[in-house]
Amino acid sequence: MAELRWGAATDRGRVRPENEDTFIAEPMIFAVADGMGGHQAGEVASALASSILRERLVHGAESENAAAAAVGEANAAIYGAARANSAQSGMGTTLTALALLHADGDEGEERLVLLNVGDSRTYRFRHGRLQRMTVDHSYVQELVATGHISDEEARTHPRRNIVTRALGIEPTVRADVWSLPIVRGDRFVLCSDGLVDEVPDHEISDLVGAVAEPQELAEQLVQMANRHGGRDNITVVVVDVLSGDEPPDPTDEISFDPSWAEGTEEPAAWADDGAPTPLPISVDADPDTTQTGTTQHFELPTAAMAGTAPKRRRLTIGTFIFTFVFALIATVTVTLIAVHERSGYFVGFSGDTVVVFKGQRDSVLWFDPTVAATSTKTRQDLDPTMVKVIESRPTFSTADEAARFIATQVTTVPTPDSTTTTSTPTTVKTTTTTQGVPSSNVAGP
Repeated sequence: MAELRWGAATDRGRVRPENEDTFIAEPMIFAVADGMGGHQAGEVASALASSILRERLVHGAESENAAAAAVGEANAAIYGAARANSAQSGMGTTLTALALLHADGDEGEERLVLLNVGDSRTYRFRHGRLQRMTVDHSYVQELVATGHISDEEARTHPRRNIVTRALGIEPTVRADVWSLPIVRGDRFVLCSDGLVDEVPDHEISDLVGAVAEPQELAEQLVQMANRHGGRDNITVVVVDVLSGDEPPDPTDEISFDPSWAEGTEEPAAWADDGAPTPLPISVDADPDTTQTGTTQHFELPTAAMAGTAPKRRRLTIGTFIFTFVFALIATVTVTLIAVHERSGYFVGFSGDTVVVFKGQRDSVLWFDPTVAATSTKTRQDLDPTMVKVIESRPTFSTADEAARFIATQVTTVPTPDSTTTTSTPTTVKTTTTTQGVPSSNVAGP
């Protein structure tokens, strides 16, 4: 069996109040899971993924399909738990894992199987060169792949938190799967995005090549991410291969397409059978402080830990599109309502003064009508019949029509010494084709 040496460390960082990352570092299986969905959700998802993967692959993987099936089982468990508990709705986790692949038969070659879902990463260091082995399932990675942004720009892109694939979001998930030879001298670094979002690859490479002990390297990488800001949880697992095949020529380039690209049949979909039964998990250290050691187990969080602020929630591309479309529809709807509510005019009383209002008589939301013009006529100037006409708030298409109505139709009660006789109209015209009085400061006859 291949001889390996490893180390692992995790820290909540300098900003997050809790650690939603989990890891596995055991002789046959190594993994990093970065939970999303906030306290009591993200850490539940990552703990479920780690516990199921440890349970299924603690003795290594019989085949690539068996390893991928363990990931599928973890996905189904997280998805079922989220559906069974509204407080955990939408939770998910990324996963990157490295497991020993059993030799096939007496003369079979022992290999490694690499699994990845989401934007946690696995690197390989060989011949002084750090090479990224996994491909991020993220929005910014698609921008990088299409040449829209560079790798460096992706590290600080405002939408770098949008993942396009994760465990627990859909009933089934497809993991990228690679089968790798075991090469003496290879060093693997598995990490959450809390490291790579803070530290550029060339700085990671320099440190990976300078520190011999894997445990010391894992701790120093976590410390480096914290020195760069520590804005997210940080988890690192380092695996050194001490025995295996001779390293190939440094100039040889090896393709690392996932097994699916080579025609391997994808594992059958895992059905949603409801909420899973959590596996028993022990705890070896306080998850809110930096943890070290060659093995680490995590407990599912308890209700006593509730009340801390949620971690930044990463979005799937589907959720992002839905949110964008919903916001667009809401904006258009509010705009149309605003246009309608601000259209038209009517005549009414503002206090006791007859005025022209702009807008609809029966306003909705916060779109109240506003005064467009004020006349010199008051409630006390009008007879009771005309008061009722104004209180009914007759409507008009333009401000000029409303002003003309006030000037020509709204008659006042004559004073006792007046020599002019006035009459009260029996009908009210609400439209006209002739030019009216200017729409501001309307005066009476």
